Amino acid sequence: MSPLWRDEIGVLLAPGKVVLTRMKRGLRPTCERHRTIVIEDGIFTDFGPALAVLARELNEGEWQNANARVLVSDQWARYSIVPWSDDLHGSQERAAHARVFLERTYGASAEDWTVTLSDAEPGQAQVAAALPTSLLTQLESLLAGRVGPTISIQPQLIASFNVWRRRLPVEGGWFVCIDDGSFAAAQIGPDGWLRVQSVRIGNDWPAELRRLVKFSRLAAQGSATHRVYVDAPMALRVGASAHAI
Repeated sequence: MSPLWRDEIGVLLAPGKVVLTRMKRGLRPTCERHRTIVIEDGIFTDFGPALAVLARELNEGEWQNANARVLVSDQWARYSIVPWSDDLHGSQERAAHARVFLERTYGASAEDWTVTLSDAEPGQAQVAAALPTSLLTQLESLLAGRVGPTISIQPQLIASFNVWRRRLPVEGGWFVCIDDGSFAAAQIGPDGWLRVQSVRIGNDWPAELRRLVKFSRLAAQGSATHRVYVDAPMALRVGASAHAI
């Protein structure tokens, strides 16, 4: 079977849950299977339980022989805006430059993280996204032994933004990605990302809406729009329907 027509498995890996979806490829892709496994007492400092759950699930034939796309919870990701520098040449120098900005925010522990940089035109700032190297190593090994080729492994905010970027206004605003326990937001301008931050959150959704209002006010000070665009699971959208910004 051609890799282009192979089924595709989407995986969301988070401290409190693992979500798997199998899509049947073809002219009209359809969802064949969907499963959410809740991890009781999962904590953001330990990705071992989530990997163990994923390994157990992928041993089942219903998830095998498919390409894989993996989203990693923003609770395990780190982000930073990296200013452009004409003095840097090549990907290694730019990655080292990005690591400096990550370490300024998150400390020396950033040394144990794998850093990727967004594409940008010369002169424009780039977005650095980092995931724990040990998480990536274990995840790649786990996938290689159970499913087909891995198409991508991305932090949740980056993957979500890439899905919606063409539908966001050119003047920018705030793009926010919310999931159970995590809240990541990027301030977008005409020339790319201006600011990014992520926080861990609780279950008080109205409180997080008030946080969005604060983001909106911040955006109004430095951009042409104060609009906030939110990507959230359906369960959180339903819970928010009675509240407006």
